[in-house]
Amino acid sequence: MAEHFADRLAVAVQARATPAVVGIDPVLEYLPQELQPADRRLSTSVAAIESFSRRIIELVARRVPAVKINAGFFEAFYGEGLSAYYRMVAHAHRCGLLVIGDIKRGDIGSTAQLYARGHLARPSLEDVPAECIPDAVTVAGYLGENAVRPFIELAREEGKGVYVLVRPSEPGADQVHEFGQELRFYQHLAELVRRWGDQPGLIGNCGLSCVGAVVAPKDPASTAALRAALPRTPWLVPGYGAQGATAESCGPCFLPGGRGAVINASRSVIYAFRQPAYLARFGQDWQAAVAAACDAVADDLRPLLTRPEAG
Repeated sequence: MAEHFADRLAVAVQARATPAVVGIDPVLEYLPQELQPADRRLSTSVAAIESFSRRIIELVARRVPAVKINAGFFEAFYGEGLSAYYRMVAHAHRCGLLVIGDIKRGDIGSTAQLYARGHLARPSLEDVPAECIPDAVTVAGYLGENAVRPFIELAREEGKGVYVLVRPSEPGADQVHEFGQELRFYQHLAELVRRWGDQPGLIGNCGLSCVGAVVAPKDPASTAALRAALPRTPWLVPGYGAQGATAESCGPCFLPGGRGAVINASRSVIYAFRQPAYLARFGQDWQAAVAAACDAVADDLRPLLTRPEAG
């Protein structure tokens, strides 16, 4: 049986001494001037976002344990873009990174099985390399367990991971996730994720499940309460950096001992060259700006790994 995803992630986090994850979200209009395509043809546009993403991956590879590659930013470029997404997953693996595929799929029956096959399963076609498949994916659980079960079964069999959306960082999502009186919707989702992830064969040697949760830090009390309710659930934490979350606000996302969470930073790293502070330091050297921003994020989040043990 393949090594458990949570165990592999825990080792990678310790090796890089930071829980930081860099999100790969390429937007054509935001690319450095030197990478802007000469025209707006599909092939040149895909080449531009791929060149940018490839270099970002190389710049962050020795600085963080994993990258989160958002499929939506590639799907905007149709079939060629989706092919580029899979190439970027493979490139990140070759650079020694774990890869979270941010796909947010969620359906039932044969559709869920085929989503899982296309985004998490080891390829059954002999000319598709295994390295183009992520180590973990994000999914939506709004259609219930049958929408998530095919991903969980593959995770169990192949040492993969599944992060279920529980509490997003987007404020507009609060009208759904904060709905309810005595029991908020996100709390209900969290309990389902706990149940799905606590089943036999899903817990790794590190004490964490291969079924995780996407949880943004909100107020400290509710975040800490949710963390206590999910003692064996690994968290993928969005919202840091450009969306306003800080290392301090991310603190309650961790289990005692600094375990159980990775923090994603996307725009604050990959578009650092657009920020006045980095522009002043590095001018047109966008790669130096990205590297410096990644170092800053990794350093900022590093102390979270030394949170004291309970008791």
